[in-house]
Amino acid sequence: MEGAIARENAVFQKMRMRNMSVSPHVMRNKTLEAPNLANVVGPAGSRRYAPQTYAVSVDGIYSTATPSTGRIGVRSNKVNHEELIEFAVTIIDALRLDPVAVSPFIKTFARPMPLADALANSNPTAIAVDTARLAAAVIGEEATVRLVHVGDEIKKLSTEEVDELLDLLEQALTIEGNGKTRAARFPGEDNTVARISLNKSRIALRSLTLGNDAKVAVETRDLALGEDPERRPLHSFLDEKNCFIVLFDDARLSYIDGQVFRDEALLDGGKGVLPFLHPEGSLEDVTDEKGAFVADQVTFDESSTFGVIVERVAAKDGILICDDLGDEWADFIGIKKEADSVQVSFYHGKHGALTLSAGSFHVAVSQAIKNLGNMMFPSERMETKVQSWNTTYNAPNQPTQIPRVIRNDAGDLAASVARARNAPDVSRRAVIVTSSLSKKVVEDEFKKIQAGKRPTHTFVQLHWLLQSFFSACTEVGASGSIVCRP
Repeated sequence: MEGAIARENAVFQKMRMRNMSVSPHVMRNKTLEAPNLANVVGPAGSRRYAPQTYAVSVDGIYSTATPSTGRIGVRSNKVNHEELIEFAVTIIDALRLDPVAVSPFIKTFARPMPLADALANSNPTAIAVDTARLAAAVIGEEATVRLVHVGDEIKKLSTEEVDELLDLLEQALTIEGNGKTRAARFPGEDNTVARISLNKSRIALRSLTLGNDAKVAVETRDLALGEDPERRPLHSFLDEKNCFIVLFDDARLSYIDGQVFRDEALLDGGKGVLPFLHPEGSLEDVTDEKGAFVADQVTFDESSTFGVIVERVAAKDGILICDDLGDEWADFIGIKKEADSVQVSFYHGKHGALTLSAGSFHVAVSQAIKNLGNMMFPSERMETKVQSWNTTYNAPNQPTQIPRVIRNDAGDLAASVARARNAPDVSRRAVIVTSSLSKKVVEDEFKKIQAGKRPTHTFVQLHWLLQSFFSACTEVGASGSIVCRP
């Protein structure tokens, strides 16, 4: 369809889009209209939206397309049947062209495509559980289900058991076979640990023995333990929620959330990701997120992510507040006033082993996206918020003497917040500070993909998660960034 409508010289004038993020805190759908959308929609705001319908102008001809149904329309005066046939032949011929020069604008989107089309030109090669989505469903304030052991008695999995299960489920399996039903195995092993079915419109997860799936079930949290009449095996829940990722031998294709997407960005060398990653050398020496605490402590440990934020990342912020715990908007909130501008920063700190897994990022991204609206400092909530800052930081089970207001070069804190809220020249940043990611490692991974290596499922997850974060920030007029290891 793109070859017929979204040609290289097409001017996009209207588009209805669906957000591909699974976060409940993002805009789900939006419609944009302009004489030329390429002039008003940047790539950071388009990466996580899938076009549902669009209208273009090519050589004075106004056309519309709906990719999911294949419908193509052209605005014109009434025509006779011969002209209608000529139009149909022209469109059919354009659809047959391969390869074809496609509009650079449409390439900035991850475009959905029918599963049948993907399978006609490529083969699925790997499958893995979308552990980031599973973790979101079972862990944290917004969890909707719990994992339980089934047997003689129903018993909820402990936090440690959930973590172990997620680590196990994160392993990628190689898909083998040529039929409709295919087996998935660990690379180099013979035992089948999962089976999938390649149906007409979706991929179904038929079985999964990885992680003692037969002994783990999923219950709703709305009912007491053991009383959910719709309790089902883990693999059934994963299938129902499309909570798995399938990769193809075409590196541009990924089956995510029950839909095949073609994402050219994975082949662009990281142009849509690397500029948002900022190396910070001191994160190499971090050993904990918050550090250890004693009663008379007045600063955060230098070897903690919190310490790096205070002393390095947010060092130029005249106002810096620790907002961790309680009604938390961010781990730290910074305000920097310069001669002609104000900058508001929400810092979210994390620590972990160096990895390219999305799992370690999911909590931080979720927290950052959830609190983007609070970067506007809503006036009705600020009195209580400012009062909570006029205290010392009390770590879990250990009060300290660390003031929540780390720095304040403006005096009246409430007035400073009000000025930042109302300033016409304010810029807002959501910053994730983590020791679990290295910019060079990410850069090297993009280079390998450009050289022909297929991306791993964990890197695809990470890429999608970061793009969702950057896109969500753009939606509210903020900028998103990651401060990480060099």
